Amino acid sequence: MLPAGELDLSTAPALRDLLRGNDAAPAARLIADLTAVSFMDTSALTELETALARSEADGGWLRLVYHQPAIGRLLRLADLIRRFLRCATVHDACAGRRAQAVVARSAAAPAGPAVHGTGPPALCLVPCPGMGP
Repeated sequence: MLPAGELDLSTAPALRDLLRGNDAAPAARLIADLTAVSFMDTSALTELETALARSEADGGWLRLVYHQPAIGRLLRLADLIRRFLRCATVHDACAGRRAQAVVARSAAAPAGPAVHGTGPPALCLVPCPGMGP
């Protein structure tokens, strides 16, 4: 299932379930493709932040794929823009390549999260190149 439409208080539980996957063996590396999301509020952002913390606790990461300026504004307003690695495509997220707009920061801006980890994510919210079914 690809997150689509509005991610808000009414859909946050479904997003949480999607991000958690199998609680018995939670994924350490996640990619959330938000390109089909038309609206996102702080309840969805809270679920993404929780998933990021869980992934990082296991030595992993969570990468976001989005193009909507509103999602970037929400992340900036919540002071979380540097916590999430933004990638242009799912393929770039699998490879750990930042979206060009994120790379082109001013020299005074903090560098943002480090790109770490190799190999495909353990859970991808969309089919990832090189991943099995």
